[in-house]
Amino acid sequence: MIEIDAPLEVEQTAEHVVRVTYDRPDAMNAYNEPLLRGAVEAFERLDDRDEVRAIVLTGAGDAFCAGVDLNDMPLTPEMDFAEYETGLGLFQNVVRTIRGIETPVIAAVNGYALGAGCDTALACDFRIVSDEGVIGETFIDVGFVPGDGGAFLLPRLIGEERAKELIFTGKKLAGEEIVEWDLAREQVPADDLLEAAASFASELAGRPPIALGQSKRLVNESFDVDLERALEDATRAQRICSQTADHEEAVAAFQEDREPEFEGR
Repeated sequence: MIEIDAPLEVEQTAEHVVRVTYDRPDAMNAYNEPLLRGAVEAFERLDDRDEVRAIVLTGAGDAFCAGVDLNDMPLTPEMDFAEYETGLGLFQNVVRTIRGIETPVIAAVNGYALGAGCDTALACDFRIVSDEGVIGETFIDVGFVPGDGGAFLLPRLIGEERAKELIFTGKKLAGEEIVEWDLAREQVPADDLLEAAASFASELAGRPPIALGQSKRLVNESFDVDLERALEDATRAQRICSQTADHEEAVAAFQEDREPEFEGR
């Protein structure tokens, strides 16, 4: 598939579906600089490949991503503001990239997703959690704020009051409780997690990829624009989709009462 000099693995698991696995299990897949940079590179390179239509993100071992590696941090309080801004930007770029690429990303939360790891999971388009999954905005426990997009993403997913409760208290949600708080589409047994994520990824990969990517962009950008701008953006996106072979195939398949075969063009 692709090789990246970083502690993560990239492998194709089904047609048009790729799994990215953070591979620092001894550190609970906590972020250090190589993993932060490698994650951004992996998502960007996969998004550039037409044959990749859905990405599953998970972690090796017992954790999804436990936040920042306190033994190998890419930023320290002693830095001047410009250096600190650059260091924090490494974390923010992961969220920015997941949100910005057109390929849908599904977080398969197999264990702890805390702090920056929680924000990464929130940035994904969908979350499927195992019965061992734990999600928490735990920044408050170390006197921090959600620095990687969590304060933006969480209220949009679960509402302001519930978001404030999680952020202000550092409360961790586990298993089915994550679904009850509307932070995951489903919870499955740990042994079934990757299969469930791959199955849903394959379902998405079977949809027309250009229309899917344009839809993701429209939804994500809708938070930052008014209705008139959203309608203008939708018009441009619809025009793009109307000129694709996938649109022609969808119409032909409907008229011929058969399943469409999308090619991503």
